[in-house]
Amino acid sequence: MKRFTLTIASALLLVATSAQAQKTGTLSNITRLTNGTERYENPRWSPDGSKIAFTKLGYEGLLVMDADGANKKVISQGAGEGFEFKWSIDSREILVRDTRWLDKGDGLIDRAHAIWAVSTEGKKTRMTYDDSFMQPAAWRYSANGTKTIAAPDARIIKDVNLEAVPSALRKKAASTASNVSYIANGVTLSIVNAEGTATVIYDKPAICAALSPNGKKIAFINEDNLLVMNIDGTGLVNLGRGYKPSWVGNSQIVFEKTTDNGHDYTSGELYIININGSGLKALTNDASKIKMNPCVSADGSKLVFTCYTDGQIYCADLK
Repeated sequence: MKRFTLTIASALLLVATSAQAQKTGTLSNITRLTNGTERYENPRWSPDGSKIAFTKLGYEGLLVMDADGANKKVISQGAGEGFEFKWSIDSREILVRDTRWLDKGDGLIDRAHAIWAVSTEGKKTRMTYDDSFMQPAAWRYSANGTKTIAAPDARIIKDVNLEAVPSALRKKAASTASNVSYIANGVTLSIVNAEGTATVIYDKPAICAALSPNGKKIAFINEDNLLVMNIDGTGLVNLGRGYKPSWVGNSQIVFEKTTDNGHDYTSGELYIININGSGLKALTNDASKIKMNPCVSADGSKLVFTCYTDGQIYCADLK
C-alpha cells in the first residue's frame, strides 16, 4: 500500500487522563488503505477496531474493509446511506438512513426515508416505515442484549429480529453512555434519552455532532466554529474554526480545517485540541494533500481519514 509523508507538528505535553493518556499530536506510519478511481468519504472505525466502514463520495452506499485495508466489499448500495451511519456496539451491524424518490404518478415524486440495520455481510433489516422526513437514528440496547433503535421522528417497526449483543458487552451496551444520542438538524441540537424523548440543549443551527465516549459531552459545529458542551446544555466552549470532530478519549478532539472557493475544496489539514481550548496542534501540514473526515479508533491508537485530492482513505498511528 502506498505511503506519503506529512510534516508533523511539535508534541503536546503528555498528560494522563482517567480514560487514556492524552495524545502528543504526532502521526506516524501513514498508509493508504484504498486505491483506484472510485472516490470515498466518511470512514468510521468499528467499536472493536477490526474494521472500517465508509461510503462513496456523495454518501452513496456503504462499504467495509479490515483495519489494514484488506477484504474491501460493498455491503449496501442505497442512496444517502453513508451519511451519519452508526456501528452497533458489537461491531456486527451498521445503522443507516436511506433516501429514495418514489414516483406517485401524474408527475408527482415523493421523497422517502427509512432506517435499516445492515450487517457486515450485507444483510439488510428494515427498522422503520417510510417517511418523507426523518433524522438518522441511534442504537439502543437492553440488559439482555436486545438491540432496538431511537428514532423520534420515525415509526419504528416492532419485534425486529437482530443479532443479540454478546454477553461480554451487554453491561457496557446498556449503560447510560450507550443509550444517549442526539438530533443535529441544522436548526437546533437536541439530546435523545434512552426512551427516545428529545430535549433541545442548543437553540441555534448545529451540525456534525459527536458524543464523547462517556456520553457526558457533545461536540458540534455552528457557523464553522467547533463547540463543546455538556449534554445538559451547560458549559459551552468555543474551540474556534473547525469541522468534523472526532473524540480522543473524553478530553481531546481531532478535527479538520478546510477552505473552499465556493465550488471545490482548496485546502484541508487535521488538528487536535483539548476540550478546554488549550493545546491546539496541527497533525498534518502538507499543502499538496487535502485531508478531511478524521475518525479516531475507540482505543485512541489509530486515525483514519480521507484525502480529497485523490479520493482515497488513509490510516495512521496517533500518539
